[in-house]
Amino acid sequence: MTPTPEPWWVTPAVVAAVIAGVVALVTLIVNGRRARADRQRQLFAAAFGDLSSYCEYPYIVRRRRHDEPEQERLRITTELSEVQQKLNHNRAVLRVEAPRVARAYETLVTETRRIAGASIHAGWDLTPINTDSGVHVTDVDLTDIKPFEDAYLTAVADHLALMPWWARTTVRWVGRQIACLWSGKEPAPAQVSSAADDAQPEAKAA
Repeated sequence: MTPTPEPWWVTPAVVAAVIAGVVALVTLIVNGRRARADRQRQLFAAAFGDLSSYCEYPYIVRRRRHDEPEQERLRITTELSEVQQKLNHNRAVLRVEAPRVARAYETLVTETRRIAGASIHAGWDLTPINTDSGVHVTDVDLTDIKPFEDAYLTAVADHLALMPWWARTTVRWVGRQIACLWSGKEPAPAQVSSAADDAQPEAKAA
């Protein structure tokens, strides 16, 4: 009795080719995702760095030179304008790259401009320093920006993680419920929101 020949698609050569193709495809996908994540990680870091640069200007304005007021005013306002352009550029790019991160960044930029911007404005009304002791700036408080920075960094972590953002948000919510139960506080109502939404109550209260 003549044995039935195996179908062509289960021959060793075809199976090996299929396995090799699958491995190559998976490798391509993984490498592509890794390259995209690295590129976005640099983008998110640069966007945060530009905000950090903006937060330095309350100190820069107060420490401006007293002997060249016009030159200092021109220098600082020019630099500050460049930073503002970078912030607007970052907002536009993030809307395309990562909408959820963009919403957190939008809130962070708005609050940073409100808090640090007010401090910059007040600094121009102060007399420029002319002694070494004036370098120690004590009237600038930017701590109210930190919750919005944390919300942005959380949104970035959710975006870059392998776990879906909604799963990470759910885990955080469960953790808060457990913490409330341990502390005797009333648990928060169940909800699943993005990291950007975590900062909204504070943003509305500001």
